[in-house]
Amino acid sequence: MRLMSIPGLALLCTLLVSGCGGGGGGGGGGGGSAPVPGNPSGTAPGGGATPPAAADGTWLTLTPATVTLKHYEGETTRFTINAKSSRTFEKPFNAAIVDSQGVVKPQVSLSKQSDVEYILGLQTAALPAGTHTTRLQLRLCEDDPAICSKPLPGSPWSVPVTVEVAPATQAQQRMTFTPAAVDLTTYVGEPTSMLLGIKANTSFDVPIRIAVSGGDGVIVPDAAVSQSGLGQYQAKLTTASGLAQGEHTTSLEVRVCYDDPRECKSPVIGSPWRVPVKVTVKPGTNLTTLAPIPALAPWSTYNGNPAHTGYVPASFSPAAFSRRWSMPESAAGPVSAPAIDNGKLFAVRGNMFGTRELVAIDEGSGQVAWRYDLGVFSDVKPPAAADGKVYVSAGGNYIMSWVFDQATGRMLGNKMMSAMSDCKHAPTAAGGMFYGSASSYEGIHQFNPTTNAIAWTNLTVAKGNPCPPSVVGSLAYGYNPTEVYALNTADGSVAYTIPVPGGWAQGSTSAPLVVGGGMGFVTDGTRLQGFDLGARTRAWVVEGKPVGQPVLANGILYSLAEDGMTVEARAAATGVLQWKSAGLTNWSLFSPYERLAVTSNLLFISGPYVTVAIDLATQQVVWSYPLGGQLAISDRGVLYIVAASGKLAAINLR
Repeated sequence: MRLMSIPGLALLCTLLVSGCGGGGGGGGGGGGSAPVPGNPSGTAPGGGATPPAAADGTWLTLTPATVTLKHYEGETTRFTINAKSSRTFEKPFNAAIVDSQGVVKPQVSLSKQSDVEYILGLQTAALPAGTHTTRLQLRLCEDDPAICSKPLPGSPWSVPVTVEVAPATQAQQRMTFTPAAVDLTTYVGEPTSMLLGIKANTSFDVPIRIAVSGGDGVIVPDAAVSQSGLGQYQAKLTTASGLAQGEHTTSLEVRVCYDDPRECKSPVIGSPWRVPVKVTVKPGTNLTTLAPIPALAPWSTYNGNPAHTGYVPASFSPAAFSRRWSMPESAAGPVSAPAIDNGKLFAVRGNMFGTRELVAIDEGSGQVAWRYDLGVFSDVKPPAAADGKVYVSAGGNYIMSWVFDQATGRMLGNKMMSAMSDCKHAPTAAGGMFYGSASSYEGIHQFNPTTNAIAWTNLTVAKGNPCPPSVVGSLAYGYNPTEVYALNTADGSVAYTIPVPGGWAQGSTSAPLVVGGGMGFVTDGTRLQGFDLGARTRAWVVEGKPVGQPVLANGILYSLAEDGMTVEARAAATGVLQWKSAGLTNWSLFSPYERLAVTSNLLFISGPYVTVAIDLATQQVVWSYPLGGQLAISDRGVLYIVAASGKLAAINLR
């Protein structure tokens, strides 16, 4: 039997003995402990007689009553036991903790929490793999605790301890990496970055430090590591500049240490870990011949078309994808969502001084075809393009709208406006007209670019700064947080409205309505809603944490859920969940996705740093590109990714 005494034992008397005076020496190992001075007065602190001790020992509580620990072979674990007393004693006594199995080290620390409460700090011994059990005894005795012929009432107290020690060979499982293998694609002369997620699957009783090294010239050495949550870390990996075209393979070493990981004299059992890396370097440009794809319409406005579905009815093979051209961040500045028509991409870009310009970029070459200086405006809407014209509006000290010739950039007309909505989306181009929105007293309007005049305005449906409507057939559909409305495109009169049950939602904002298949869909606050336009009722609602606008294709509604970390596919008519994406964080670690675009076979999803494509048949990610932003797909089969910073990438989809 091993007897363990508590260093600084005289302090323990404050917990159990009234009026401790002086200070006793700390007990040595192997069988004894120092005596605790008594209290000559025989009274508890504060006066009054000492209450009698409970014979069953309930006056002393040990927490936890049972200890269960897990660690790996070659390690030890610290743990604590809280001791709380409901009385004191007038006679001196000795104390010891006894472990008969050698499971716990003899060193014990003592921390005072109050006059009646202490925390005992203990540590397991170095143990072989397997399950080890013992019963720790806390002995309080008037004589030597090794003999303890005069125990205090209730002594000894026992705490069962179980220590499960896993073999060191299993320690590799205590850390996981997202992704488990790094697979990056970049382009000649353009380093790219990503975040490697590092998760600790076990807890550590002392702080750990992590370093990521290696890379053999493929990855920049000494990646910066930061903590992103409890037991979660991330390392920023950047490909080396100057990598030649082709495939480069290497691995990274992840060190997890209790000391400086550059030296790592005290590694965590299982360290180091290896993460395989593959970097594919592709050509920067591939200027293939472009031609319109039959049956595809231009990407003329927000979410591509007048119904705002974000749908391009064509199939594309990811194996054929290549980057057509790119525009670096330094060449642009902040860029709006684009509109694409007749082989040109139109966008508004600007700089920190507030100057804005409308630019037309040739799809074939990536060169600026023309530009127009709009002046200094604080709020410029993204453009809409149709019928050989480009329409854009801007607000600041005054409010203006312009119409330009797509081919030459020649201004066809401009008009002073009385108000402009806070909605950030482009006007809707449909039937030779542009449909816009203004503030709550200006409403929804139809603008005729031929006459350079507002054809009609509806003031009755404007609530909460409405967004431009979706136009299908002879009706323009809109949404505000209290109703869905349908306006006659001929004169702007109200055809009908559909009330929104419950009215305003928490965090509610106006948003464009997605229209298709006799249904209307919108994300509003915490709700994703589907409206039956024929029955003029809300057909379904899903509460949660949706992000951005949904897209619609072939009877399935795709939306971003769980704060943008997953995609949900729902039956458009019923809202019933068909499938949910998995593993998207492998590409955009800890960064939510924000935007969607859909084709007949692929769903494109974009976040701040990356764009991925999911195969609709398998629900698996089949392609990724290291840039995120606004999405658009032209009728010539080119995907555009427009980052807020101004960086722009054009991807051949065929």
